[in-house]
Amino acid sequence: MSGARDGLILAVDTSTHSSIVAVGGVTPVAVSRRDVQHRHGSHVLEQIDEVMAEAGISLGDVVGLVVGTGPGSFTGLRVGMATVKTIAYARGLWVVGVVSTDALRRAVSTTGVAAAAAVVLRAGARDHYLACLGADPVLVAPDGLEQAVHESTVIAIDMDADVLGDEAAELGATAVEGLPAALLSMARERLEAGVVDDPAELTPAYVALPRGVKRAAEELGWSPDLR
Repeated sequence: MSGARDGLILAVDTSTHSSIVAVGGVTPVAVSRRDVQHRHGSHVLEQIDEVMAEAGISLGDVVGLVVGTGPGSFTGLRVGMATVKTIAYARGLWVVGVVSTDALRRAVSTTGVAAAAAVVLRAGARDHYLACLGADPVLVAPDGLEQAVHESTVIAIDMDADVLGDEAAELGATAVEGLPAALLSMARERLEAGVVDDPAELTPAYVALPRGVKRAAEELGWSPDLR
């Protein structure tokens, strides 16, 4: 693992309305960030080519990958996860999954925002995901959001200021901007601890199951069979 610590890492996060791809070591050397709403599948592979070209490298120069596991867009998470798992399998690279809300929180921690800030993301048309430090993310109905974040510092992702205020919206924009660096730094920490993930066991951090998936199937994992 020692050699892997020194090489370039490819980072992908598709949990938000932004499709984010970056490559770097301790810090990003090339970043592609696109506002795609829910159309991540049309952009991720093109963005990988984009950051490779900008950095002047190829996938052969990458030693591992880090992917945001969510919570977030069901379709987006599946696109990002499938892309990273496929590259890891095809090239025999290690992979690290990072909870996206933890990385978003890390991305603003350097600005003096409390490390325990609550992260809020949209979940469908009306509901929201709420992720508080040290607790599993939960699904919050529209009429319960303000009470759920009462007196908390809030990082509001992909949300207008009229929902939770100007500060929360601004912190959300800052978090998305800093997400590539946060993913890379968290991947480095995992590597330093000698911990990577098995691609066959790595799954999105669903808070609620996608529409049409029955509760009885909740324990089913992703198959390593790429057919």
